[in-house]
Amino acid sequence: MPSGEVLAYLAGIIDGDGYFKVSREYRTPGTVHPYYRTMIGVQQLWPGEAVRLFSATFDMKLMKPSLLPSRKVIARCELQGRRAEAAARRLLPYFLVKKDQALLLLEVGRVRHDTRERSGECYDRLEAIRQAVLSLQDGSWKCAGARLPVADALRGYDGLGPVELGWTRSETLAYLAGIMDSDGSFRVEKRQAQGMLSPHYRINVRCGQVMPSRAVELLAKTFGGRLAIRKARRPNYRALVTWSLHDKAAVPAIEGLLPYLVVKRTEAYLLMDLRRLKAEGKKGLTEWVHANRWRDSVKMRKRCYTTDQVTQFERIHRAVQDLHAGGFLDSAFRRGPTLAAGRVNGA
Repeated sequence: MPSGEVLAYLAGIIDGDGYFKVSREYRTPGTVHPYYRTMIGVQQLWPGEAVRLFSATFDMKLMKPSLLPSRKVIARCELQGRRAEAAARRLLPYFLVKKDQALLLLEVGRVRHDTRERSGECYDRLEAIRQAVLSLQDGSWKCAGARLPVADALRGYDGLGPVELGWTRSETLAYLAGIMDSDGSFRVEKRQAQGMLSPHYRINVRCGQVMPSRAVELLAKTFGGRLAIRKARRPNYRALVTWSLHDKAAVPAIEGLLPYLVVKRTEAYLLMDLRRLKAEGKKGLTEWVHANRWRDSVKMRKRCYTTDQVTQFERIHRAVQDLHAGGFLDSAFRRGPTLAAGRVNGA
């Protein structure tokens, strides 16, 4: 059985790039009552390391890659029926964002199992569950304030957080690593102001999800940082809540997440490399003459980054940009396997 840290990481991935479906279909022509299929899946850009971890954990093959109109390739894995319900049951203690959808998926299985006769009332309940899943996906369910149509036995997980569920520190970090591998970003910001000898480089860690997001709130609670709300500019789009950290404040967050990152591990290492290089200090010296109205001009000097230092900063900045664009790095930037991957192999 996979460790709790791996399940927590996968719950973070699904809370970001995963989805739950309850579909209605008529298997044979003339069928009076439909069949309700349950599904849990995750998709990411190829090669989809987190998707592969999901498929290996629940012993399911990857689906055929799909091609977006932008020519980007998507890796995807789906579990259906009893497999989906079994996976949802194991992941349930670690969901924060899509816990209600997982509970509804389990309720479909419970209704099918407990109902011996396929009555109209049974199918009405299944259809209500399907509609609830759709409402949760577009955000209208929270606005309506309706009660989740699940049995009392499943309500024990409703509204619980990491403290109530007894998450360990490592499970919390693994879950947040899954969130960052889905909806987070590790960036190097470059700014050039007038009069500066060289550009200013700083690291930036951020994450954004549609409101409300208990995962983004957990990032801020765990690592500190700033929460902001970004209103939607397009109609029928939901507002985002974002979290961000910069420079020295971002270092503890990166150090905590690094052992569990799978998809964005290399970006995180590059940001740490930049902080390490900047921590060495400014090794150059610049001089200039300061003009004075009332006395002779004064020769001034101060520390600055050398050309070699700026070249190293720029190389890291471009490497991070290449990774965001789907490119590959040279061997100097490649990193070994993650601690999380080692735990999966040894689980």
